[in-house]
Amino acid sequence: MKTLLRNFLSVLRRFQMAVGLNVIGLSVAFTAFLVIMMQVSHDHSFDRCHPKAGRIFLAELCDSVMANGRVIYPGAFSDVLIASSPHIEAGTMITPYDKRNYLSVGEGGDAEGFREKVTTCHPAIVDIFGFSFVEGDKDCLSDPEKAIIPESMAHRMFGSEPAVGRQIHFKEAVWTKAGRDLTVGGVYRDFPDNTQLGNTIYSAIDASFRKPTEWGGSNWLCYLLLDSPESAKVVEDNFNRTFDFSQIWGCENLHLRLLPLEELHYMNMQDIWGSNSLRTQSPETVRLLFLIAWLILLIAAVNYMNFSTALTPMRIRSINTQKVLGSPASALRLSLLVEAAAICLMAYLLALVWVYLLDRGQYLSFVEADISLLPNLPIVLVTGGIALLVGSLSGVYPAYYITSFPPALVLKGSFGLSLNGRRLRTVLIGFQCIVSVALIVGACIIQLQNYFMRHYALGFDQDQIMITELSRDLCIKHKDAFTGQLMKYPDIEGVAFSAQKVGGEDAYSTYEFTHKEEAFPGFFLSVSPSFLDVMGIEVTDGNRFSPSDDKDGNFHFIFNETARRANGLEVGEMVDMGWGPGRITGFIGDVALTSLREEEQNIAFCVSPDNKFQWLSYAYIRLRAGADVTKAVDRLREVVSGLDASYPLEVEFYDSLYNQLYHREEFVKKMVTGASLLAILISVVGVFGLVIFETEYRRREIGIRKVYGATVTDILLMFNRKYLSIVVVCFVLATPVAYLFAAGWLENFAYRTPVYWWVFALAFGIIFLVTFLTVSFQNWRTANENPVDSVKE
Repeated sequence: MKTLLRNFLSVLRRFQMAVGLNVIGLSVAFTAFLVIMMQVSHDHSFDRCHPKAGRIFLAELCDSVMANGRVIYPGAFSDVLIASSPHIEAGTMITPYDKRNYLSVGEGGDAEGFREKVTTCHPAIVDIFGFSFVEGDKDCLSDPEKAIIPESMAHRMFGSEPAVGRQIHFKEAVWTKAGRDLTVGGVYRDFPDNTQLGNTIYSAIDASFRKPTEWGGSNWLCYLLLDSPESAKVVEDNFNRTFDFSQIWGCENLHLRLLPLEELHYMNMQDIWGSNSLRTQSPETVRLLFLIAWLILLIAAVNYMNFSTALTPMRIRSINTQKVLGSPASALRLSLLVEAAAICLMAYLLALVWVYLLDRGQYLSFVEADISLLPNLPIVLVTGGIALLVGSLSGVYPAYYITSFPPALVLKGSFGLSLNGRRLRTVLIGFQCIVSVALIVGACIIQLQNYFMRHYALGFDQDQIMITELSRDLCIKHKDAFTGQLMKYPDIEGVAFSAQKVGGEDAYSTYEFTHKEEAFPGFFLSVSPSFLDVMGIEVTDGNRFSPSDDKDGNFHFIFNETARRANGLEVGEMVDMGWGPGRITGFIGDVALTSLREEEQNIAFCVSPDNKFQWLSYAYIRLRAGADVTKAVDRLREVVSGLDASYPLEVEFYDSLYNQLYHREEFVKKMVTGASLLAILISVVGVFGLVIFETEYRRREIGIRKVYGATVTDILLMFNRKYLSIVVVCFVLATPVAYLFAAGWLENFAYRTPVYWWVFALAFGIIFLVTFLTVSFQNWRTANENPVDSVKE
């Protein structure tokens, strides 16, 4: 053991640069592997935190004619479904909407305002999803005047004081709740981030809202707890055979399908209405990340093996001396293997430091997973084992061959320049090059698509717009005062309102419109008359809304051109959406209100009489060009505070909305770009190692060539010709793979960037230039040496 340690320390002293490069390259690879595998684990374990997750199913109504489905349906349907089979142990309806309600805790001058999401449901949700309580009674939801809150919210609202028994006062009505006050009946432990359930306020649906005859609306998700996973098929068949689906919207083409909770996260929900309330991820994205993690680790291992081999000429004297002194080949090989494993272990420990610093500094905030080490201990330990395995396997090849030949042969370098040795090293470096080219192309395509989405013509002017959500009282009782006070500020050009946040969403309230006895679906957006003006939306035909449109008792519609083309609409015609008929005032060009993952939808902006059916809770404030945004936000806060001192105002801009909308694409872009940079870095180290190897073996040849008149340029070209040829061949092999990846990934978008030829040229140019500079840099010193010294060696 002392000999092994002494040899290892000797290697550290003699080859500081080589060991340093290896440790840094490997540590970066292990860091990337750890972070990516934490994200993969985050996605793979989605919803598995619930003790009964394997027996929980979400109900979906499928339309066999339209080839689509929906996971939001009438409350009466959910009640019938829950009671339909003895295999269903429990069921719960859940509100799918994520609107945050304005509430306060405390009394009088001590009242503090919050905006929190409220989920109304059946009390059975506690047992179905296995809520874990730190305070209070798990059965408290049987009382509709009580609520349960997460531990983090309890700390925010009540500090270290007990939360059970405290009152929550709602400043606006909560859907399916009759009263304005709830009593905290329990505090549950926060769910991890990777679950469909949110850490929200949960309270039972009031009995007055549970109507057995309500078959027209679509307001509920329904989760079922079965006695076993195998019962799902039995429940489906029985329900589809006995239930009269014509009760639901008069549609007879429906059938029930039960979706396993553990599989929801990976399901393709593109054609399922209401699926925007679920958190999903493309399985292709997760598989891509998994592949990238192992590719980075593999090219790092290949690089380490190449670099270890590159040190052979410089270590041969020490190895031969030990052989002469009686050291058996097995002992020397063991020493080299231990050395390789130790270097990998050093790199792994350094990687843990990198991950810790990245977590503490929040430099990887785009990663959804928790990357702290302790919660991911299994991944940390497994990666440690992989590090030892990588070190051992990477060290086998150089350890075996360095010690397998007679000293005379090794001294002559016959192995180093043998055909088999050259082939193996060429294959290994070629593999690194292929991976690097493919990753660079992938990173470029993803970057181009993100740029395409961010700079796509949206059809409205999102610059200089502040967005804030107002309480019900503010937007109904004080809307005129709010608008008037803001318009006194010279940097504010206009104020408008809508019932939903426009832009930054993939779905909006959807209604069925009737035109000339023909029905068609479309997004319905209730807005104020000034909305189109403030948002910079141009009318292509007809008229804009007039200031008096919300006071004449009629509905006024402005549709987009997509709806006009698809349904034969014209200015002045009547359209009915169930609340009453309205006249088409005009048409606007197509506006991109959803992400470019989705096709353009039918869209109707509507000014309704006195906002009778929806209060316009979102305010849009347009600032003049060059306005001081900070001062404008301060002015907005002053106005709101003067109308409601406890209201927790939040201000957003469209930049942040679209960051949220394209969060998944941004995440993939950063991960693939980071992986491509790592691949380039590790490949550079690999090429550097091979050049060291070949230079040391060919120093005598270089000296002889210079004696016979070869210039420095000739020497550099001699070495570059080989490696640049490898780059060309690898580029040819990598191009079809990279193209297939790019084209397949772009299929996820309804509107997408072309796959430009110059992306492949750029990838080739980067690898070509990096290889050329690396080879030239390392060979420059050798090419400029005195040939007399080289020939003598």
